[in-house]
Amino acid sequence: MLHRERVLQTIAHRQPDRPPKGELLIDPDFLALYEPGYTDGFATCLRVLDDFDLDIVSEDLPRPAPRQIGTSARGLPIMEDCWGVHYEYAQDGLHYLDFLVPEPKAADAFAFPDPAIYRADNLVRWKEETDRCVFAIIGGTFDNLVPLVGFDTLMFWSVEAPDALSTLAWKAARFNVALAEISAAGGADVILVADDIAYNSGTFVSPAVLRAVFFPPMQWLVNEVHRRTGLPCFLHSDGNLNAVIDDIVQCGFDGLHSLQPSAGMDIRHIKRIYGSRLCLMGNIDLDYLLPRGTPEEIEAHVRALARDLAPGGGWILSTCNTLSRAVPVANARAMYHAIDKPGMR
Repeated sequence: MLHRERVLQTIAHRQPDRPPKGELLIDPDFLALYEPGYTDGFATCLRVLDDFDLDIVSEDLPRPAPRQIGTSARGLPIMEDCWGVHYEYAQDGLHYLDFLVPEPKAADAFAFPDPAIYRADNLVRWKEETDRCVFAIIGGTFDNLVPLVGFDTLMFWSVEAPDALSTLAWKAARFNVALAEISAAGGADVILVADDIAYNSGTFVSPAVLRAVFFPPMQWLVNEVHRRTGLPCFLHSDGNLNAVIDDIVQCGFDGLHSLQPSAGMDIRHIKRIYGSRLCLMGNIDLDYLLPRGTPEEIEAHVRALARDLAPGGGWILSTCNTLSRAVPVANARAMYHAIDKPGMR
């Protein structure tokens, strides 16, 4: 069975020849661990996919490169991205220097960039040169607002200025639907909405605020992705989503990724309740099991999951986030090949 066919069959809740395998992303730092000094990211990633027999490759639409517009008082480069966001590079990551929507009344005037500046060349290459199932990553209606207003401000406005956030969330939805169309034209097989809405103990804002402000444009986004592209649509979010899984289903998502076990996401329970409506992807622990466990522990864990989750389709083997340098290559290989053993097909 072709990789693409296997994934689409399981998303449709039909039994494939074996459970599909794949990742939200394979980080460049894992590629460097796998092949030190690599120079061709596509070729090295393909070698990883072949070695682990992965069915999925995930890519976003690269933004145009940011430009340096100055130097900060700390001697760090000040960058401006294609959205107009200003930030400085530091050892601990990006530091936003200002926000494009500094007050609620500025929400009406803010415009997202022209989606046409995004290109799908990377998707085209995976589609044309491999038979992998191509997941195209776009944004949603919550996380895209953080660079615009700041995380702390977003929390405050969720109570004090929800109408301004609603205005921005609807603009984000329209922008991301356009990216989904570009992705589909480039050969994407699945659209994955990456939109972290939760942390380990619950959602960042209350479920009531999500339902009033963020889920209505998200539901429209999913419906439009289905209508305009005909492709399945997944949601990625880390954290504890237990309070809003019904809402995620109501938004129309075909699949859910992360299912972080350390955040209380019980994938077996979720499969029992929602298995006919959601294809579940993820749940393999990145806090202890994959970084620190033995290959034998990992294989036993994955095989037990597969016995409970694989029947009837609707389950994709994956880590609960991304494949990074924290995961030894031998442990990643043990995870993915666990379901190739007799009795798992």
